[in-house]
Amino acid sequence: MAKDFDCPQGGVLRESENHFEIDRSSHIRTSAVNKEFYNLIVDEKKLFAAKHQLYTFAIMVAVFHEADPDISTKSEDICLVGNVNTDNLAIAKGIVSQLCPDIKGGSDLLKRMTEYADAGIGILRVEYENNGRLRLDNYIE
Repeated sequence: MAKDFDCPQGGVLRESENHFEIDRSSHIRTSAVNKEFYNLIVDEKKLFAAKHQLYTFAIMVAVFHEADPDISTKSEDICLVGNVNTDNLAIAKGIVSQLCPDIKGGSDLLKRMTEYADAGIGILRVEYENNGRLRLDNYIE
């Protein structure tokens, strides 16, 4: 059974039965090199208040750049799913589930979201390494 949600900006987000259910105690993970970048951008440079904000932003960067998901091993914890702002999480889940219609449930959706986040982190990391800074406005229209 599907459930529709009207979006204030127009359109409808459709939530399929169990499709968007991700255990809030699940860990969001990344690669070791990406974890260093999260630490740099959030803890040292303070461009984001929390790692989960960079995580959802990175998903949008990957989508914006039509990047291929990063399927590398993700062994480093970033945060718990429950820490992510529910609105940001809902948007990211909706976008990734539209890009990957073959998703088979919450854990698969989280895996795919993390692959897109790591792809976005890769894009941001290259910009930072090449320019010594991040221009976040380059990713916002």
